[in-house]
Amino acid sequence: MHLSPETLTQLTALIRQWTGLALGSDKAYLIRHRLAPVVRSCGFAGFDDLLLRLQATSAGSSKLQDAVVEAITTKETSFFRDPWLFDALLQNVLPELVRQAVSSRRRVRIWSAGTSTGQEAYSLAIIVREFLYGSTRPNEFRDADISLLASDISGEAIDVARTGLFSQSEVAKGLSEARQRRFLAHNGDARLMNESLRKLVQFRVANLLRPSPEPGPFDLILCRNVLIYFDEPTRASVCRSLHSALRGGGWLVIGSAESLYGMSEGWEAVKFGRAFVYRKQVE
Repeated sequence: MHLSPETLTQLTALIRQWTGLALGSDKAYLIRHRLAPVVRSCGFAGFDDLLLRLQATSAGSSKLQDAVVEAITTKETSFFRDPWLFDALLQNVLPELVRQAVSSRRRVRIWSAGTSTGQEAYSLAIIVREFLYGSTRPNEFRDADISLLASDISGEAIDVARTGLFSQSEVAKGLSEARQRRFLAHNGDARLMNESLRKLVQFRVANLLRPSPEPGPFDLILCRNVLIYFDEPTRASVCRSLHSALRGGGWLVIGSAESLYGMSEGWEAVKFGRAFVYRKQVE
């Protein structure tokens, strides 16, 4: 199916407008591969017809626009991706956040932004549960004192995340046998997150180019392996929004291949072992 350079340019402009994803001409194969099923399922003659229909509905969301976003977004994720990061959160960040929350008599609020199918959010829920019910758990703190929000632009990904149901191969990618025994149950050939973990996380469909799905401030935000897909102005805009959504002294975690280079004003870089995290400076 032919995709002309002109149509490619206009399609990528629409995708950037809707999602912030910066897809250059070098991504022509990816766009052709991912959008061809949308063209066929809608009965269009080709990519030119798809573009015309999208342009006719670009003033607002539509089922066709949603289908394009679902097809083009990357949903690569796994449990405890970069395990040293979760060790740092469990051993250093969570204890501090809980101490501050106890002294201020407020909840700890965590946001997993760009959570995809939920593995990151459930990894966070697991370390929250391990902290709360470990040997160092502060007796006055309970599940209800921690709010865990997880969001993604993909409605299909969020639907999967809400079920808490994963294949054995997905579970084996990052979850130890001990954690599998403690936090999951068999469900046919799949594995199901236990109900208490599922109740810890609230899943929302949300676009990082728009206001956060819940008002801040948050104490900890994870936005990992998302910024790399944006151009520089979009990265800067998203980072400003995340900064605004954090409490003073709150923490931001981005991907191991990402940095806040050129956008570091208002942030302090902190290293815990192999893990780099960013702290919002208190004004």
